[in-house]
Amino acid sequence: MKLWSKAMIWFALSLFILYLVDVFTVSPTVTSGNGNLGLLFVFPAPIVCFFFIKHLRKVLQSLDLQPKTWLWIRVGSLLFFAIGCLLEYQYVLHMIHSLGGTPKEEASRIYRYPWLNQYTNTMFVNVYTFLCISTLAICFTKKK
Repeated sequence: MKLWSKAMIWFALSLFILYLVDVFTVSPTVTSGNGNLGLLFVFPAPIVCFFFIKHLRKVLQSLDLQPKTWLWIRVGSLLFFAIGCLLEYQYVLHMIHSLGGTPKEEASRIYRYPWLNQYTNTMFVNVYTFLCISTLAICFTKKK
């Protein structure tokens, strides 16, 4: 199987895992008593993301690109990384506000819960974190 095909399979699987984490994360407006089913997908998500990045780096290393092109790829990756970090920060602030505060605040829906719970799975595993990790890995990819 070609490198590009493997990378696309891992990419699709990564997006599917992100979708499942989102589906099994309880909305802040709903009361949940079923535990945290999202954990079934939160822990495999970094592993699947790792394999996607590994294959993506192999694809990039196999390309015959000019040094100036590599520079643009790195600059673009850093730009996407910065945008991803900003979007992740905004998303986390929005989630904390939607939940009524942090786990230390009595009025919060997640009062006395750990940070990783059925309401906050998507704070840790989402498209923004995937974007940040992937673009940072691309930035540090070197041609063999």
